[in-house]
Formats: sequence, C-alpha cells, structure tokens
Amino acid sequence: MAGRRGPFVLATTSIGQEGLDFHYYCRKIAHWNLPSNPVELEQREGRINRYKCLAIRQNIAKKYGNRKFKEDIWREMFEFATQEERRDMCPELVPFWCLPDHDRMVKIERIVPMYPLSKDQVKYERLIKILSLYRLTLGQARQEELLEYVLQSQLDEEQIKKMFINLSPYFKEQACLC
Repeated sequence: MAGRRGPFVLATTSIGQEGLDFHYYCRKIAHWNLPSNPVELEQREGRINRYKCLAIRQNIAKKYGNRKFKEDIWREMFEFATQEERRDMCPELVPFWCLPDHDRMVKIERIVPMYPLSKDQVKYERLIKILSLYRLTLGQARQEELLEYVLQSQLDEEQIKKMFINLSPYFKEQACLC
C-alpha cells in the first residue's frame, strides 16, 4: 500500500501506559488526561519512545535514504548511520535510540490539551517539575522522602540542577556534538 500514512498519534489515558508498542507507527502522544505521577507519564511516553522508533527511522531515512542499497534497506541505513553518527565517545544508543541534534529533525512530540477552566496547566507544570526531580532520585532509597525534602528545601533552580543525574548520552561535551 504505497503512500499509506498513519496512525502517527497515540491518544492515551492510563489504559495505554503499559504493554503496548506503538513506536513503529507513532511519534506524537496526546495525553487525554494527565497522570498523577511522573512514572505513569514516562510509561505512557515509553509506548512510542523506543528502539528504532518512528521518529528515529524518519530521521535516518531523511539523512541516509538516498544511498544505494543491496538487500535490507533499513539494516543498511542503520549501518550507514552508525558509521556516520557515532563519534569517539558516543554510546551505543546512537543511532538506534537517539541522534545528535541536526537541523530540522523529526522529534517525538508530547501533546497536552489544556481545556478552558481546567486545572491541567497547574497539574502539568507540577508533573514536569516532579518528573525532573524524579530523575534526581533514581536509584535512591525512599525516593518519596527525598523528593519531599527537595521540594520543601526552598532551593533555587540552579541548586537543584546541580544535583541532577543526567542520563543523556550527550551529557559529556566530548561525547558528541549536539
């Protein structure tokens, strides 16, 4: 079915946060409602943010799709991308999970509708803040207590950023030019 497009958007509630694999087809996620905690948000978004997801494949095809192929187009495109994208200290996540930033890259998009007179804006801001703090507590015992302490400590944003655990493959400047 040449030229067939879609579905490229996953609209989800808590029902769609576990056990579903839409990463081959979707690169946008619309949260019909907001979950109460950051783990559930990460679970939902994990349905489309996976190994060789649609956004990654679209970027690989855009950049390496004009080459001559022998047999397996996708395998060969990822081989080209691996040779071209990985620099000295780049992790093996490149190019299968992420790519260094390039101009006009296709990205996974989070859509959160804000309905009139809804409390979702405040809830969303809190959820994103907690999500970043949640990453700080990764691997810590009694994570909820640490989060509560950090939230009540009146630390400014720069002080909190210094405590973050950055799991990004691009954290070190020497790793990749992003």
